[in-house]
Amino acid sequence: MASKIKIMIKTEDKNINLPSVGFGLALTFVRFGLWTSKFIKDMDEDTQRFLKDNKEVIITMTKGIFAELKKGEPFTLIEVKSNDAYVLIDIR
Repeated sequence: MASKIKIMIKTEDKNINLPSVGFGLALTFVRFGLWTSKFIKDMDEDTQRFLKDNKEVIITMTKGIFAELKKGEPFTLIEVKSNDAYVLIDIR
């Protein structure tokens, strides 16, 4: 059963290797991001209104996605290789 998300980004200049994060903590990050979006002054009004009006839908959908991911075995969600970068998102 999968229970975590692992993100790794490597470029010529930087390597970002984030620790694995459980789905519960990831959901907390989503909630925090939605809450803090109202403080971003450069965001257009339509986007801010959309996030505010659809906050509960976004959270419910995220919970649903995580519930489905938990049912499955670990897998690589995204793996992108280019000349100057490598991005990997694993569901573990």
